[in-house]
Amino acid sequence: MDHYSTSHSPAPVQREILRFPVHRILLIATALILAGCQESQGVESKTRVLIGGTLIASSGAAPIEDSIVVIVGGTIRAAGLRKDIPVPQDSQRADMQGKWLVPAGTSAVAEGQPANLNVLDHAPRSPDDAPVRRMIAGNWAQ
Repeated sequence: MDHYSTSHSPAPVQREILRFPVHRILLIATALILAGCQESQGVESKTRVLIGGTLIASSGAAPIEDSIVVIVGGTIRAAGLRKDIPVPQDSQRADMQGKWLVPAGTSAVAEGQPANLNVLDHAPRSPDDAPVRRMIAGNWAQ
């Protein structure tokens, strides 16, 4: 048979692929999808609450004393006066009394925004104030 002949039988590699059972492919794909869902649920269900600090939600905003910031996953779900926002059960709570919470970078501390915050020991004096702690996407960085 020369290299120009037409053959209708699959090449040896193609025959091996055709013998792999479809139900195994579906089983593997389902397992991978479920593993991905469980991992993302774990991240999303992690709730942190910063309680009692003085919050400056954005540049030029008036300070909110005795504030609360609720963070689920890496996103702010609520921010404002402590008396107005319930503390979710089973949340990790951090006492921020005596601290100032300010946005890190250009983000604002608002519902739906990434949880990027700087924690200061004093009222902010300049954008270059060194934080005592920094939160990036809901995780403590220092």
